[in-house]
Amino acid sequence: MHAFASADMRDWDRQAIALGGISGMSLMRRAGAAVARVTARLAKARGDERVVIVAGKGNNGGDAYVAARLLHEDHMRVDLLLTTPPELLRDDAQTAWREAQLAGVPFRVLNHAAHWDMLAETICAKDFVVVDGLLGTGAHGPPHGAIAAAVRWILNKSPVCGVVAIDLPSGLDADTGCPATPCVRADVTVTFGAPKKGFLNPVSWPFLGHVDVADIGLPARAMPQATSRAQMSDSKSLGDLLPARRCDGHKGCYGHVLVIGGSSGLTGASALVTLGALRSGAGLVSAAIPAGSLPAVSCLTPGAMPYVVETRNGGMALDLFLKAIPETKRFDVIVAGPGMSVGQGTTDIIQSVMDSSVAKVLLDADALNVYVGRRSDLRRSTCSQRVILTPHPGEAARLLGVTADEVNADRVSAAERLACETGAIVVLKGAGTVIADPADGVYVNLTGNPAMATGGSGDVLAGIIAGLWAQGLKAIDAARLGVYLHGTSGDGAAWEGFAPSVPPETLANHVGWAIRWLMAV
Repeated sequence: MHAFASADMRDWDRQAIALGGISGMSLMRRAGAAVARVTARLAKARGDERVVIVAGKGNNGGDAYVAARLLHEDHMRVDLLLTTPPELLRDDAQTAWREAQLAGVPFRVLNHAAHWDMLAETICAKDFVVVDGLLGTGAHGPPHGAIAAAVRWILNKSPVCGVVAIDLPSGLDADTGCPATPCVRADVTVTFGAPKKGFLNPVSWPFLGHVDVADIGLPARAMPQATSRAQMSDSKSLGDLLPARRCDGHKGCYGHVLVIGGSSGLTGASALVTLGALRSGAGLVSAAIPAGSLPAVSCLTPGAMPYVVETRNGGMALDLFLKAIPETKRFDVIVAGPGMSVGQGTTDIIQSVMDSSVAKVLLDADALNVYVGRRSDLRRSTCSQRVILTPHPGEAARLLGVTADEVNADRVSAAERLACETGAIVVLKGAGTVIADPADGVYVNLTGNPAMATGGSGDVLAGIIAGLWAQGLKAIDAARLGVYLHGTSGDGAAWEGFAPSVPPETLANHVGWAIRWLMAV
């Protein structure tokens, strides 16, 4: 989904009211309902039973009052904190406020900065979620007065509390993505209609957290004109891509993935790929691995089918590989490269796979190194089959003949260039993973968190994408959905208390949770 400037979003709202016959209050109720749903799910993931909602006086505050009422009616413990006296509220925000009061939502007015300093003495528990409904897209410049004090209070609570931002974190500029001082750091941002233009700026990412786009009924015919080539992978469109499971389905209905990986000293990578593929729904997963990887695969994924490949000089060789797997065309997707090591054997096996009739190949890790200095060879190999590449910045830099710093300086351009030069779908891993398709554009993913920065996370991602691809999704859709679910799995694990580090097997085991989260958006 394309991101839009704040002025465009306001115009879209106005046109929705004028053209679609939708009242402003209806849009506010839908927005507040989306915030309430996400807040309740975050609280459940964290094991919290209390929600503290901090609200300003504009439409952002009105959304907060709707969310407060709905959560209160759902029997959650809700505290509503206002930075402005209720009598100063206007229009739809005033209506939302009256509805919250008729429902019996408890509230306090803290309209002076000093009030927020005293609040620390009365709300000191750790087990709650904070909802930031202070400032919306129309705000510019740093918060001040009671608003600034409220933002600082949220920041003081954020290390131990979950934080949900309404539309965008207060203090973040919707158009530039630049944070003011102070600025809320959210765990989840529930944004309405479409991402905001500033979300594509990497400086905004530490403040946004997990981004969900809520559909509040803005008419598609009134959508603003896109101005950026990059889009954001959003929950609103990705939910439609989830593969359906037939009531009479069996393992043969959901694709067969072959993982080729492992070498002396690198025994776990292929096991994590197989785990990711199984967790994302592949019907069958096989693994062509050296004997040293067999215990890891058998332990993590007893449902996977191992083919033990004899090794030569610590790694697999083509003749020994073909002895174990004489033909590869019976597999729907092949993942090659995790833990294979660099050497002639790896090069020969990868080239054999690329020259085969397999329609879908995902190249990761050491399989990417085969094509350093040979991008044109890779492009020729993609003419008859679709290929997904999953490099981290260092691998992408080697393929492009630049430095990792140059890749990270403009990740969108780097991913786009690599996709165009290879003809493959490129998944450039890292914070703000970029998915580029030479025919379908560039997407930026804003799920995931620093707790995922641990060895093996990328292997799980390769497996998730392969599992989705094997179930019949297009390559670009499998990549976009796989990256989103991978990041959301990490978010869910972190919210459940696995931070500061989410082990890769924990990450894979949260894929089902991530799918449920996406289905509920």
